[in-house]
Amino acid sequence: MNKQRNFQPIKTGEAKLTSGFWGNRVKDYMHIIKNLEAALLNEKNAARMLNFGIAAGEVKGEFYRNDWSDGDCYKFIEGCANQYAVTKDPDILRIMNQYIPWIEAAQEADGYICTQITLTDKARWANPNFHELYNYGHLFSCACVHYEATGDQRLLNVAKRAADYLCTVFIPLNPALGDFGFNPSQIMGLVELYRLTKEANYLKLADIFVTMRGTKLGNGDQNQNRVALRDEIKPVGHAVTAAYLYAGAADVYAHTEEEALMTALERIWDDMVDRRIYITGGVCPLYVGISERGDHVHEAFSDEFNLPHRIAYNETCANIAVAMWAKRMLALTNKATYGDWMENILYNAGISGSSLDMLRYFYANPLSHRINERIKPTFEQYSHVPNERFFTFDCWCCPPQLWRTYTGMPKWIYSLAEDGVSINLFAGSELDTKLSSGAPVKINMTSNYPWDEEVNIHIIEAPENMTLSFRIPSWCHEATCNGKPIEPGMHDVMVQSDDTLTILLPMKATLYTANPLVEQANGMVAVKRGPVVYCLEGCDIADGISMDELALSTDTEFEEEIITDLPYHMVGLKAELVRRPKGDALYHPLTKDDDKKVPVRFIPYFAWANREESDMSVWLPRA
Repeated sequence: MNKQRNFQPIKTGEAKLTSGFWGNRVKDYMHIIKNLEAALLNEKNAARMLNFGIAAGEVKGEFYRNDWSDGDCYKFIEGCANQYAVTKDPDILRIMNQYIPWIEAAQEADGYICTQITLTDKARWANPNFHELYNYGHLFSCACVHYEATGDQRLLNVAKRAADYLCTVFIPLNPALGDFGFNPSQIMGLVELYRLTKEANYLKLADIFVTMRGTKLGNGDQNQNRVALRDEIKPVGHAVTAAYLYAGAADVYAHTEEEALMTALERIWDDMVDRRIYITGGVCPLYVGISERGDHVHEAFSDEFNLPHRIAYNETCANIAVAMWAKRMLALTNKATYGDWMENILYNAGISGSSLDMLRYFYANPLSHRINERIKPTFEQYSHVPNERFFTFDCWCCPPQLWRTYTGMPKWIYSLAEDGVSINLFAGSELDTKLSSGAPVKINMTSNYPWDEEVNIHIIEAPENMTLSFRIPSWCHEATCNGKPIEPGMHDVMVQSDDTLTILLPMKATLYTANPLVEQANGMVAVKRGPVVYCLEGCDIADGISMDELALSTDTEFEEEIITDLPYHMVGLKAELVRRPKGDALYHPLTKDDDKKVPVRFIPYFAWANREESDMSVWLPRA
C-alpha cells in the first residue's frame, strides 16, 4: 500500500530519455530546434525572437504581433535547455547563447522586461490582457532550467531582477491590480525561482497572486476573478489561465501546506473530471460562450457535460497545463487518480497538437473532422480551427509548449521524496540523483510502453530499503510485478542496489461509453488500448465507405498490427464495422444496417492528420 508523501521535482539533467515512446519524439532534436527557431525568426510569426533583438538595438524594426510573444520565446529556450542538459550538444548551447544577450539588453534599469510594452506606446500595468505576468512567469521557469542545465547565471540574473521588481509592484497586495493574474504562469515560475534561490519574497509573492483572485472582478469568470480561489467549486473561464492558476496554487501549497488551498484544488479537480473533460484529456470545449455565472468567456471550460466533438476547442496549451496541474497533485497527494489523468492527457490530447515529426502543429484538438464540411474560421467563434497543421501562426504558443514538454519529460517521469523515488510514468529512461540524505540513486528503466506491456526497472544503486513508488493504471486489472498480481493504484516497495522489478501491464482494445448527460456522445462508443485513445481516419476505411455510414458493434473483435505507414511502430487496431446507410437530408427515415461488414483500421488519436487530410472520429455510433 502507499503512504502520502510530498514528492519534489528532480533537477534538470538528473534523468534522461533513452528509448521508447518519449525518446523517439526528441531523437532528432536539432531538426526540431532549427524548425522552431526558423518560425521565431520569421517576421510575420506571432511569436518573435526578433522583438528582443529590436529591444537590444541589434535588429531593425518594430514590435510585431502578440503581447505574449516573449513568453513563447522563453518556452523555446527552456525546451532547448532541457535537451542540452542531457546531451551537452554545443549546437544547442550556441543557439541559446545567440539570444541571451538580446534578452539581457531588453531588460530595463529597474528590472522590468516585456518587449510588447517597451517597444510600443503601451503603459505598464494598464491592462491585464497585455500578458506581462505571463511573460514573466515563463522567463522565471526558463531561467531556472537554463541555470540548472548550464551553470550560466545570465538568464537567472535577469529573472531575479525581474522578480525583485515585481515584488515592489505587488507586495503588499495591491487592490488596484487585483485582476492582473491573467494567464498566471508567474505563480509556477516564482515558486521555481524560490526553490532555486531560497528568496522568501518570491514564495510570498506567488501566494499573493493566488490570493488576488476575487479581489477585483476584472473579466469575471474568464480570468477566474469572480470567486476567490479558496472558495471556488469548479473550473471556469479560459482553460489555460485556469490550469496555470491551479497548478501554481498547488506549487504554493507544497510549501505553505494551507489546508484551504488544497481543499479548493481537490474540489475543482473533482468537478472537472466528473463533468468537464474529454476522454482524450481535452479541457476547453468553448471557442466563445457564456459561463454558468453569466460572464463572457473564450477558449474556456463549458457548462457541465457539454462536450461537443467537431467544434471542440481543446487548445494544446490548455491540455498540457492540466497535465501540469495533475503532475503536481500527484506529487502532493500520492493519489493514483491524478497520475491516471496526467498519463491520459500526455498520450492523447496533450500531444495531438504536434505532427509526429514535431514540425507542424495544431492549436485546437477536436474529436471529429469532416473534410467536406470544414468548419470555417469565421469571426471569433471558430478561430484557430484545425483544418491543416501550421508552421507559423497567429497564436504560436503551442509549438514551444510541446517542445518544452517533450524535452522536459524526464522530470515528469521521476520525482523525489526524502526516503525514495517515485516513478510517475513508465518510459525508457535513466535516473542519476541523490536523496536529501546524500545517498546516490541510479535507476535504469526499459520499456516500449504503451505499445508493449513489459516494463523493466533496474535499481543500479540505492540505499538499503529505499522506497520506490509507482502507479498501476486504473485501466489495468491483470497487472503483475515480478510475477505476482498487483492491483491498480499507488504502490510502495522496498528496494536496494541491483534489484529488478518486472511489471507487466496487459492491454487490449476496450470500448468506452460516456455519461448519458454528455448528449453529443450518447449512444456512441470510443476505443482505448491502455492509456491511448484511438480514432478512425477516412483513409483507413475500405471500399470508399464514408465515416458517417459506420457503426461499431459492442462485440467487435480487434486485431492488433504494427502501423507501417507512420513512424515509431505504433500499434493499430484492425476491425470490421457495421455499415449503416445514411440519407442526405437533415432528417430522414431510419434505414436498416447492411449485412456487409466494412474493414477499417484505428490509429492512435494523437497521430491523426499526419497523412493526407481525411475525415476523423473518436466517437462512433454504437451498433
